[in-house]
Amino acid sequence: MWNIAGSGIAGSYLYGRMRREGYEVRIFDPKVKDFYIPCGFATNKNLLRPYLNNLNIEMDQVLEVENVNVEVAGNNFNPIQAENVGLCTINKMKMEQLMCGGEVLQSACPSNPDQPIIDATGISRFYLPASRNDKKMFAIEKVSGKSEYKGFYFYFFPEGRGYFWSFPLRDRYHIGAGGIDLDEVKSHIERYEAIRTVSRRIRMRPINENITSGNVLGVGESIGYISPLLGEGIIPALESAEALFQSIKKSDDVKEISIIYRDRISKRMKEFEKIANLVENVQSGKIITPSNIFSLKLALNEVKKFGFSLSLRKILAHFL
Repeated sequence: MWNIAGSGIAGSYLYGRMRREGYEVRIFDPKVKDFYIPCGFATNKNLLRPYLNNLNIEMDQVLEVENVNVEVAGNNFNPIQAENVGLCTINKMKMEQLMCGGEVLQSACPSNPDQPIIDATGISRFYLPASRNDKKMFAIEKVSGKSEYKGFYFYFFPEGRGYFWSFPLRDRYHIGAGGIDLDEVKSHIERYEAIRTVSRRIRMRPINENITSGNVLGVGESIGYISPLLGEGIIPALESAEALFQSIKKSDDVKEISIIYRDRISKRMKEFEKIANLVENVQSGKIITPSNIFSLKLALNEVKKFGFSLSLRKILAHFL
């Protein structure tokens, strides 16, 4: 029997995949039904679609807004129009429910040494050991009925300290800011009226040393499998969940599964590590270094994976 702790994107997707393949699996989450979990609701529809196809979910069932303008601004450049290469917003809660079929057990996941646990608890990584290298930033988010930005809007703070965003939903807007300074984050969103306001921490660095521990295997944000540049976690959560699913199919032994899984995600985790180092270097004023120049290419690719495209010249103008 496999037990999944957490019914977010990673946990729900993995449960759906395993259940369809005939595995004995349960999914647990102590949250009350329809509990609101913070999320920007933005992702790349082109990368999302294959995962939905794996569970026979149609894009139209979860899609909110697509094919609208993307505007990007920063401290050293005026607003520019970026190319939208798939950026959209989705109904995340509905997508999770479709993925797991509404079969979540509303309780904490039981700890049983004879039953492997998949830690999909996100920022809490409740079943995995703490990490000395864990790095998080602040985020405050609002669902609002109004925004002066009708499409997607990003404003990047000076010195890589975070960014403000406004994303269109079907009949509302998701407005938020994330960064290393809580006062700066608050200052960018306090003027917006809110139907709902939530705050959270976002993990901003991969946790390589504790991906697994004993009979526990981590997935998604619980292991820092999240974009250190943008804090985007939807596609990374699905990537890591699919990698773990494919690893489980290879063996019945948890230790062997752990080895296979680590190998499957190692390349992407190394990319996240390099991007995290780039962000931290910029924040500390170490901008022009050989490793940073190489990592900038990874950062641009990360932006494109999120769903919009920017030139290297514009990125350099922001940081130099």
